[in-house]
Amino acid sequence: MFTRTRLAFALPMLILAVSVPQLIAQSQPTASAQAIQFDAVSIHLHPFAGDEPSSRRVLPGGRVAITNTNLRTLIRIAFGMDDNQIVYAPRWIDSEAFDINATLSNHTEISTPQQLQLLILKLLQDRFGFAFHKDAKEGPVYWLELDKNYSAAKLGPALKLSADTATPNMSSNSNGSKSTLSVTHMSMTDIAAGLRRQAGRPVEDHTGLKGTYDFRIEWAPEESPDSTDASLFTVLREQLGLKLVPAKGKTEIVVIDQLNHPSPN
Repeated sequence: MFTRTRLAFALPMLILAVSVPQLIAQSQPTASAQAIQFDAVSIHLHPFAGDEPSSRRVLPGGRVAITNTNLRTLIRIAFGMDDNQIVYAPRWIDSEAFDINATLSNHTEISTPQQLQLLILKLLQDRFGFAFHKDAKEGPVYWLELDKNYSAAKLGPALKLSADTATPNMSSNSNGSKSTLSVTHMSMTDIAAGLRRQAGRPVEDHTGLKGTYDFRIEWAPEESPDSTDASLFTVLREQLGLKLVPAKGKTEIVVIDQLNHPSPN
């Protein structure tokens, strides 16, 4: 049986610090996705042999190399969604992993995560017959709110108003013992959306704060006696003057209408 393994991007010369709108779910297939054409695509079932790493690599010349990756992971990347937001999937979406090598027909360099998302979506549509529609379901969310000791006039010590000339960026990193999140020139709406992965559920902005903000925070992704870092909830409150409040809300989901085994090479 396939074991889900480490998710890893390796994009040479590409800084993975992008605005949140580039990372959140794509809508129905866009003209950009439909315009993508491939010079060559090869897809093979991965010969599973133990707990091997899973990877997605962007290479020079408009090439992408995907190794030991199941289709749930690819769909999750294409839409920037969590696993539980992908519904009506066939069983083999998790149990079968693939090795995929693709080259764009015009050899255009892939330079942003959004381009990679569109490329993966096009691969799924062309070779796996992927068809879908979007829906929404009610489920647990967090409301991002101002802590009672803070206001628009009194922000948390690490939360700063952005300079007008700043470039919107959001980047995150985790090594298992420490997680970091760096934000530049982002609205609270986008910051809330960007906290989804870290918080483990959708986050809605209820701060009432306008404008754009900068900050950098570190926290322990899991509580451990050896860790000197606080939890995400504590860091948000103490450093940013914000809090995550459990609530109910609408969560966007991708409903799979069709997904086939890959067409022949």
